[in-house]
Amino acid sequence: MEQQKPFTMGNLHWAHWLIVALSLLMTIAVWQYSKIQIQEKNENRFHREAEQVITLIIERLQKYEDALWSGVATIKSHEDTINFSQWQSFSSALHLPEKYKGINGIGVIFNVPDTALPDYLRRQQQDRPDYRIHPAHQNVYRFPITYIEPMADNLNAVGLDVAHESNRLKAALKARDSGQAQITAPIYLVQSEERTPGFLFYVPFYNSTNDSDSELIYEDGDLAIKKRQRQFAGMVYAPFIVYKLMQGTLEKARRHVGITISDDGFLLYDENHKNDKRYEKGPQFQQAFPLEVYGRNWLITIRSSSAFRNETSNNQPTFILVCGIIIDAMLFFLFIILSNANRRATKLANYMTEGYQAKSLELERNIERLKESNTELEQFAFAASHDLQEPLRTLTSFTELLKDELGSNPDKPHVIASIKYISEAAERMQCLVLGLMSYSRIGREPELMSVDCNDLLDDVLSDLSVVIKENNVKIVRATLPVILAFPTELRMLFLNLISNAIKFKNRETTPCITISSKEEDDHWLFSITDNGIGIDPKQFEHVFLIFKRLHSQDDYPGSGIGLSKCKKVVALHGGKIWVSSKINEGSTFFFTLAKSPKK
Repeated sequence: MEQQKPFTMGNLHWAHWLIVALSLLMTIAVWQYSKIQIQEKNENRFHREAEQVITLIIERLQKYEDALWSGVATIKSHEDTINFSQWQSFSSALHLPEKYKGINGIGVIFNVPDTALPDYLRRQQQDRPDYRIHPAHQNVYRFPITYIEPMADNLNAVGLDVAHESNRLKAALKARDSGQAQITAPIYLVQSEERTPGFLFYVPFYNSTNDSDSELIYEDGDLAIKKRQRQFAGMVYAPFIVYKLMQGTLEKARRHVGITISDDGFLLYDENHKNDKRYEKGPQFQQAFPLEVYGRNWLITIRSSSAFRNETSNNQPTFILVCGIIIDAMLFFLFIILSNANRRATKLANYMTEGYQAKSLELERNIERLKESNTELEQFAFAASHDLQEPLRTLTSFTELLKDELGSNPDKPHVIASIKYISEAAERMQCLVLGLMSYSRIGREPELMSVDCNDLLDDVLSDLSVVIKENNVKIVRATLPVILAFPTELRMLFLNLISNAIKFKNRETTPCITISSKEEDDHWLFSITDNGIGIDPKQFEHVFLIFKRLHSQDDYPGSGIGLSKCKKVVALHGGKIWVSSKINEGSTFFFTLAKSPKK
């Protein structure tokens, strides 16, 4: 059992596994956070595009409505009568193909009672001998399309009585009774050979009477409806084929979403099908918008397309995950290197002590060899840490080159952010490696020397003068003794404790650090007191552990090795170190140094 202890001790410590596990968990957490952020950003972009689509549809229909009302105004300006040539002039002035893309035309429908039918036909056939009303029907209403421009594209609609079909008639009567613009339920236009869904857009006009037009349009109640029915003269209308309307309103090339429009369950328009080249079977996002449109209930469903996925694709989370795993692997291999070195050292020590009782003289030589081996081990740990800096410097250099290359390209912010994550991780890794190098060199001074602690403290405060001045730190010092010590290590001890007292200052008070000493039986007792943020008493045993950090890297950057080095320096001088503290009330670090330390 005893024989196997050195090998067990040489295995990775639980703290090493904990560090690697926590680092991996942090990598996964950052990866997940990055994914969530990108998902939220893409979702917000989809909602913006969807709302823009709805806004454009509403604005375009309002623009068409304004054109129809301008037709009503033109008829009113001609004293409620307008002939074929006058309507042609009005239509030509609108520049329909350029300003009203998606509209099939604009026309006039008159209300023709039976008593007025002969006179109506006579007037229309003066300019157009072939004009006739069609088809025949049994309804009491007669609403023939009198004019429609452009004539060439709408020839089949001229003379069509919209009262012959229920959807056309229902919307016409609703426009008459309400005085407001209305659209029909889905229909197939007679001028459309493709038999694709469309609708008619009506605005009514009335015969001039003592009542103003605004009274006829905006009055409420049964009396107002009866007035409108008596004075109803006709409608200005526009026919629409829905897919042409959508092409004129929302060009696909400028969108990253697909649109489906239905009217009370009837499919008017659909881009979300497999024959559309931008269709995506499982869209990232989808949203339905119920919309009341001029007396009809439309449901507009908007889905993200393959173009949206391509436009918003982002490899930043994967990049973060891969780089984080690489850094974790480097840290893990560093621990393995140190563990294997320790295992080799303990195996060598076990081998060298096997012949102690039989060969005492040989034991002395073996002890000497062991000392040399330990020296080599320290050199090996130092060299291992030193050699790890080279790949870190290479990684830092290449990330700086990438940053310079991408600095003038604002189109890839996610790549620049990823490079920043790598640079920061490399800097933290380099800080850890430098800390390990410094830790491994403690105790390598050849001889103890007489050290005046007052002069040593002067040097330390001189080195920290800039940060002391920047933080307005007050230093209170007592006279310190002259002791036998290792100068470099002792200087490191004072430097770490004083710089920590400055770093962990309380931002609400002026920093004050008190340095004193006391002679006791066989040692000197030193104390360094501050009025900083303090330490939780539960953490007193943990603060001296290597790599142990009580605060986040963002709040208080560092390697987590400083107090471990202090503990090692104090032990080198045959002493002990401990801390007394309360949260937000400051800390006092005590340490003892033997009067006669042994090398």
